[in-house]
Amino acid sequence: MQNTETTGGETIVRDEGISWKRLPPVALLAALFAAVANALVYFAASQLGFIPQGFVIRMTSGEMPLTVGLVAITSVAGAVGAAVAFAVIGLFARRPVELFRVVAAVALVLSFAMPLTIPGASVATVLSMEVMHVVAWAVIVRLLTKLVRKEAGA
Repeated sequence: MQNTETTGGETIVRDEGISWKRLPPVALLAALFAAVANALVYFAASQLGFIPQGFVIRMTSGEMPLTVGLVAITSVAGAVGAAVAFAVIGLFARRPVELFRVVAAVALVLSFAMPLTIPGASVATVLSMEVMHVVAWAVIVRLLTKLVRKEAGA
């Protein structure tokens, strides 16, 4: 959101920034909330039969079963990566919140590719994984941009 001020008929855009003091605890909070929210999605999808027990996915480190632990770990990793990206953007951008939201939206769209490449995954399994991506994105982006934002002059 742009912070503007009008003086003498001229509109001035004031910069916004990041509260560096709040970034680490909010990043941890975002990681925790994303992991818990995705664990709930995982349990619901598993109970509905959308994610079969013992379903295996191929990762760079080898094959791994899709478990609630893996879901939680990858949710935390996503939150840490988002916080680092937000921090880097905050160092250089005049409006880091706005730019971070764009970068995060692009990352979300790109993340949709991974579940589509899993051999043997049903449509329900792929959609369940895509929902987890959206849930993590929504929780992480919302918390980071709302709780870490520092308005100019603040």
